[in-house]
Formats: sequence, C-alpha cells, structure tokens
Amino acid sequence: MFFVLNFTGILTAQDERILPLHQNSVIKKAIADQKNNHVEMRSSSAPGDTLFLPFFEDFSTFTVWPDADKWTDSSSFVNFNFPLNPPTVGVATFDGINKDGNAYNSTNAGAVGLCDELTSRHLNLLNDENGLPYNSSDSIFLIFYYQRKGRGDNPETADSLVLHFFNPVSQMWSSVWKTVGATVGDTDFTKVKISITNPDFRQNGFRFRFMNYGAQTGLLDIWHVDYVFLNKFLPPDFDVIRDYAFVYQGFSLLNSYSAVPWKHFTFIPQSQQQSMVKSSADLTIRNNNDVNPFPVKVAGTIYDQYGNPTPIIGGGGLNSIVIPLNTNVSPPATLNTNTFFQDPGAIEQSLFKAVYEIGQTSGGVVDDFSMNDTLSFTQNFHDYYAYDDGSAELSYGINGIGAQLAYKFTTLKGDTLRAINMHFTQSGLSVTNQLFRLAIWTGNAAGPVGAPFYEEFNQTPNYNDSINGFFTYHTDPIYLPAGTWFFGFIQNNAVLLNLGLDVNTPADATKKFINTSGSWVNSTLPGMWMIRPVFDSSPLYSGIEDPDANSYLNVFPVPATNILNLETNGRAHGNMNVSISDVSGRTILAFSEFVSSIDVHELSSGLYFLNVRNTFTGKTETRKILITR
Repeated sequence: MFFVLNFTGILTAQDERILPLHQNSVIKKAIADQKNNHVEMRSSSAPGDTLFLPFFEDFSTFTVWPDADKWTDSSSFVNFNFPLNPPTVGVATFDGINKDGNAYNSTNAGAVGLCDELTSRHLNLLNDENGLPYNSSDSIFLIFYYQRKGRGDNPETADSLVLHFFNPVSQMWSSVWKTVGATVGDTDFTKVKISITNPDFRQNGFRFRFMNYGAQTGLLDIWHVDYVFLNKFLPPDFDVIRDYAFVYQGFSLLNSYSAVPWKHFTFIPQSQQQSMVKSSADLTIRNNNDVNPFPVKVAGTIYDQYGNPTPIIGGGGLNSIVIPLNTNVSPPATLNTNTFFQDPGAIEQSLFKAVYEIGQTSGGVVDDFSMNDTLSFTQNFHDYYAYDDGSAELSYGINGIGAQLAYKFTTLKGDTLRAINMHFTQSGLSVTNQLFRLAIWTGNAAGPVGAPFYEEFNQTPNYNDSINGFFTYHTDPIYLPAGTWFFGFIQNNAVLLNLGLDVNTPADATKKFINTSGSWVNSTLPGMWMIRPVFDSSPLYSGIEDPDANSYLNVFPVPATNILNLETNGRAHGNMNVSISDVSGRTILAFSEFVSSIDVHELSSGLYFLNVRNTFTGKTETRKILITR
C-alpha cells in the first residue's frame, strides 16, 4: 500500500525519492479560506428531498468538495490535477485522506480499511418529475467511469473501489459492483454501465454510493470517478450521450514559466514578450460517446483585469473540428500574441483571464451538458517566478548529509530579491525540526558554480499556508542583475524534507540540479519543484540594504565583480579605516585609511560585509556587499 520510488541510477551516492502525501494542503487551504472569509460549507437539503432523473455529475463545476445539491457527504476530493485523460475536466478522487485534509489514521502506518465515501441524495426511480410512473420495461442505467492511480499512488490488489445501491423497501445497502487494484495504474478511464431492474431499487428514495478500501494514512491507493450519469434510456441506443467536453483545466499561457513578475515582463521588448507566450493554447477536447459526431468549433477570448476582451485564438482549423467517438483531440489553437498582455495601467501586477468555449459549427445547442463546454485560466503576473501550477501531487526529497538542491531561473530584469517561497508537504512524520540552509548560487547551463554566494542558516520546513500554500522564507534585500540564478537549499541531515512536487507540469531536467556527492547533476524525476523566488518592485538603493536617514556611506556597484566604490557624501574621512569580512566574521581585506575603491576581483562569489570605522568616535558603518562572477 505504501508508495516509494527510489532512484539511485544517476550516481551511486545520490538518492532521490518521490513519496505520496499524507495531508492534502488544497483542502486545508480551502477550509482556512472559508474561515477567514466567514463562509460556512454548504449543506445538502433534507434527506427527504428527492431528485428526479436525469442525474448527471462530471465534477467540472465544483472543486475540493462535491456539490451538496447532488451528494450528501464530502470526503472524496474533487480536483483537476490527479486524473489522466478523464472524460471531462474534473473528477472525484478517493484516497486515505478525509474531508479536512488529514489522514484517516495518523498513528498506525499500516492502517487499512474503509476510506472515502460519495453518496448521492435521494432519487425518485418510481415516477418522473411530472408524476408519471416508470414502466418495468423502461431501461434505467447508471453509467460512470473510473481510473486507478492517475498521477497519484497506485491501488494494489488488496485495495478496492465498490458501488452500493440503497434499497428503500428494506432500508438496506447492497453491494452491486466492485473492482480491485492492479500492478500497474490506468492511463485511461474505464466505462461501467449497470442496469437497474430490481423493483426494490426502483423506488422513491433510491440512493447510490461509491466507497474505497485501502491505506488510511494519506493520498494512497487512489481511485478516480467521473461522468456519473443515471437516466432512463430509450432503445436501441441505451447509453447515447451527446457531449463534447474539455478534458483538462487551463494551463499557463507562457513558455517555460507559469508565472513571471509583471515589472520584469513589461521591461523586456514586446518582441521578447511575444516569444515568451505559447504559440498555441493547451486545449484537449473529447467526444463522449456521441453516435453521430458532428463538427464543433472553439472560440477564445482574453480579458484583462479591467474586463476588456480581446480574441486570442486564430486558425481555420478551429471552426470545423471532427472528433471520433470516445476520442481526445488537441485542436490547432494558435494564440494571437500580437495583442497579448498590453496593460499600460498596471504597475505592480496584472492578470489576464483566458476563456475558451466549445460551440456547434452549424449553430444551435452543441450537446446535452453545457457545464463542461467552457474552460478558463487566469494568468497572473505578480512578483515571483514559477514553473509549478500551485498544486503538489507528490512530495520530493534527497537523502544525504549536506545534500544540495538548486533550481535554475533566468530573470528578465535586474531587481531586488526579497524572499524565496517554498511549498513543503506532509509525508510521513513531521520534519519541521530538520534544519537546512536557504542558498543562492551563480552558475550557467551546466549548473551552479562554486559555493553559494548567499545563505540563510537554521531554516526548517514549514507547513503553514502563507501564500497559496507556500511559506515565505525572507532573505536580505539582494540586488540580482538579469541572468541565470539558482535558488534552493542545503540540508543538514540525511532526512527527506518533502518538497512539494507538481507532476502536472512536465519535467524540465535542465532546470533541476542536485548534489549529494560533491558534483552537480540534473534531476531526471517527474514534475517540477515548488520553489518561487520573489522580487520587490521598488528600486534598490546603491547598497544591498537601505541605510537609515543619517547614513553618509554609499557603496556601489552591487553586486560587484572587479571594483567596489565607496563614497562618504562629502564627509571628511581622515579618521576612517576600511575592512571587508566574510559571513563568519573573518577579515579578508583591511586598509588603515579610507579608500574610495577596492579591487575585489580575487574574492570568491558570495556575501561579505564592508566595514567603515571612525577611529575617533569608534562608530562603524556596515554594508552587506555581494560579489559575483
């Protein structure tokens, strides 16, 4: 039941691991947001209130918890991130985590048993909404799709997903369907069709429920359920469904990055901005069991933060898309980059909402279920760079005393680094007492070069949600010129720190580096790490940190490469001496009198302290300086 991938093939001494999550931070954040906004969870109507056929749920309009108008419990996790090739965007995921985002059993690592349940509200299978009774010859079917594993942990043969029907006559539940885990997870969904013929079930007050049995200790032994449809079907096509749907949620509109600081993006020339935008939208459309496929079309619009619309999709192939039965198609949705992201009014941040819609080429209603025909994605430009989509499906760790992890970012503009946001996950025992050093390196395409030029000691993994589940690790204000930088950590002990891993975003090994044996190598495991450098938009003073109003000392340039200049703003400096020390306090350079420039080309890259001491008053002005190569 427990899932561990142990990769040691890169070097014998290197040890990367992917682990399942033991808490669900998305659920926890949703609960925190409700409390902060004083919103109570919606509850379903009274149990006696019944629904009439048809009953349809594809989980495309709600996230985190199931729709309370259709379901009476909320332990399954409604999401867009864990399934592979679902019938429509959104599924209900069954695992070992409860509705509060915690494991059902956090004390016994081997605990197994009943986990999530998803129970329908009462349904009337005796009469239709007009009061007309169903005949015994009428064909009533429950149709649904399921998948093992997806992007999570695979259920094994001892694990199961079951379906129960409620008998209003006997007031008892009966098991009507069951499937078990397998050695390999599914890459597609399996369709199930169950005919309801028993007259004891075909009553007013019928219900059905899905339940999973497996590990009770986290996001383990995962199942996904989608496209639940209960209806009276007419012969000869007992399961005809006319439905075209989007398959996945929206994706970043940018190449490489999922987010870029707005001031950095607008700083570069428009031609470079356009090169950063994807040439085509990431769209996948599915024809769900339509016996007579007809051409459909896709339209796209982008709205800026003021609500101004601009068409964003071009290409004749979008006006007549023919999709075979039960097939996914990625249409040629060329993005119109010439009109992208022109928002002169925004200063610090901006956002754009892309909306895509499926329609019928010949006009009219495109299908039976319109709720999955619209897809939207918000592209946010704030103050950070990111590769991830904000959701962790697994946790990642490296094993080894002093093991190092470095994430490559190429910044577009010189700016002040203020923080590094990281998302750590709960996987097994808490590691919040494990120390690491926040670290920043210079480097090139081959990886970091030399020792870190900046470090923050005595940091620990923190699970407290700060910004969208990320914890903010503040740094000293450091001016970083545009170019290649590496952000990460050096751990003190051989303990996995459980960094969030986004496996929905394709892995780019050229951005991920680890070092457990004295040399840097690329991490080749799936997904992207959840680390985001944060830059301040305000201009930086000539020194690394802003001096107080009475300061007389200017130090520039920062960072310095060869020469460091000192100015005292006209103040006499006959009684001053100058020294440079490293982070341990060791004096590296010393001058018995004031000097206006210092040759630092032989100093290694890193953080140092410049000290200017008045020998008459004993007062010392100190500046942090950064040396880069």
